[in-house]
Amino acid sequence: MNGNPTYHAIALAAGTLLALPIPVAILTGWTPRVLRGRRPAARPYAWAVLALYTLMPLNAVPRMLDASADAVMACTVLGFVLIAAAVGCFIQAERTARRAGTKQVA
Repeated sequence: MNGNPTYHAIALAAGTLLALPIPVAILTGWTPRVLRGRRPAARPYAWAVLALYTLMPLNAVPRMLDASADAVMACTVLGFVLIAAAVGCFIQAERTARRAGTKQVA
């Protein structure tokens, strides 16, 4: 039912290498060039990407362990909560960027 664990492990490793380093670096104080003008909004962006990254192991690990359908479904439902949290973080980042932009102009 859960597919080949090797494919899930490969996808999880690739997702970790691609999605994890930049938000962790932002949370430790580094700001990418793209976000330098929105420096106060960089942290909520990082939290949003980390919430979306959490979906990867949340969905892959139960399938790799060949968990029951109920456990996989529970992880999927929890994934929707994480998506809502990421959307909230993106909204917060946009509001923070707008407030910082209006303070700079005034």
